[in-house]
Amino acid sequence: MLGAGLIGQSWTALFLAAGRSVAVFDPDPAAEARVRTAVSGFWLVLTALGLTDGAPGTLVVHDTARAAVEGAQFVQESAPERIDVKHALYAEIEDALNGSAVVASSASGLTLTELQAAWCDPARLVLGHPFNPPHLIPLVEVMGNARTAADAVPRARSIYKSVGKVTIEVKREVPGHVANRLPRSRTSTRRWPRASACGGR
Repeated sequence: MLGAGLIGQSWTALFLAAGRSVAVFDPDPAAEARVRTAVSGFWLVLTALGLTDGAPGTLVVHDTARAAVEGAQFVQESAPERIDVKHALYAEIEDALNGSAVVASSASGLTLTELQAAWCDPARLVLGHPFNPPHLIPLVEVMGNARTAADAVPRARSIYKSVGKVTIEVKREVPGHVANRLPRSRTSTRRWPRASACGGR
């Protein structure tokens, strides 16, 4: 798990509830305490939903991103939605990744093509858009493109399914969630007011 903000914390709790071992990196020195506190709080809800029946996974927080990804088969990247931050992170981890690892970015405002620019070989990178919070909302949008390895998207979808997620594969590269682009219902005639060209008069 790369990134321990709200989305990263939520992902961490979900993977732990599914019995997975989670290695976390976040540059904030207070990240470990923050993650463990958040997971404890999320655990009450996950238990109430019947999602913590098995033995929980183990949580380890690392000082570097490279250490966190070593040996991982799946990396959920939830770094801040800034292209420079994500690019620097990818440059740090690429040569430390297991050869078969899949890296899924939680990015929603950035495109896969933009994210791939930082990789020497972006074949293992996919988009994994969660609907927030990930530990409660089951849907994840997964996307690859022509530079993505043929097995990367199916593997990501399989891993998400194994922790209780429902996935859809997005085929067109457009920033944001598919759900945000669905047609609105026409059963309601209520609309937000529109400002006129004369300051509302």
